[in-house]
Amino acid sequence: MKRLAMILLVPLLLALVLGYIGVAAFLAYNQQRFILPARVNSVSAPDVALNYAYTTLTTPEGETLQGILFLPADETKRPVTELVLAFAGNTHNPIGFAEFLKTQVYAGRKDVVIAAFSYRGYPNGLTPPSSGTPSQAAMYADAEFIYDQLNARFQPQQIKVVGYSIGTAVAAHLATERKIDAMALVAPIASVRRIVQARYPWLPIRLLLRHPFATEDIIADIQTPTTLIYSPTDGLVPVDHVTQVLHGKNPSIPLVPVEHTNHVSLAMSPPLPGLLQQALGLTR
Repeated sequence: MKRLAMILLVPLLLALVLGYIGVAAFLAYNQQRFILPARVNSVSAPDVALNYAYTTLTTPEGETLQGILFLPADETKRPVTELVLAFAGNTHNPIGFAEFLKTQVYAGRKDVVIAAFSYRGYPNGLTPPSSGTPSQAAMYADAEFIYDQLNARFQPQQIKVVGYSIGTAVAAHLATERKIDAMALVAPIASVRRIVQARYPWLPIRLLLRHPFATEDIIADIQTPTTLIYSPTDGLVPVDHVTQVLHGKNPSIPLVPVEHTNHVSLAMSPPLPGLLQQALGLTR
């Protein structure tokens, strides 16, 4: 009887092991598609009165990054007062994000450059897509490249950064590699790794994940004046990822909750422009 039980048990255990390996392999192989889906919401072209230009930057590897620059009234003046770099969320159109900053956060300011670019492989609907394949490594390297290119071109007195959702991980990385005068992280994530691990606690996520976007690993090292603007009812990012993990590792960073919002609607909430103005030092 015991022998029969063993004979029946071995195939079952083998099936479970093979199933586990299969699921792990499937998720590991397709993680880029799940984490970085390379699609964004549609937006209309900005009003021509806003003085903007679609811009292409070519990386050292030959990839083209497509984006937009909202330019100062006097395009020949150097240095400009501020350069603002915007890093959009995963399905968040960077052109719409930059236009929001131009019209609602920096309204009336004619001495500022606001820039946003599509991540590699991502479209924006108004220019050709950026070329290449999205990845954490590429997004981090491209952020440094964009900073260097625009810093050299405009010679700004100050450089400020705004990130949204996964863009907060890109912004936080940049703050550890370049001088930034102020940074706002909106709907921030502690890490993709933490979110995925909670969803698949039975998988060795640290071994499988190539795109952890782990702001929590570097936030203690950030010296840039930074503000965390978050939704207490985010729905995607557990609130303790912000209040306990990120803030817990760098308590000097202020927390600004925006009630009655979620991970998506926070971007459209009426208080956000004013909160960003405070975070970026535009108001006292």
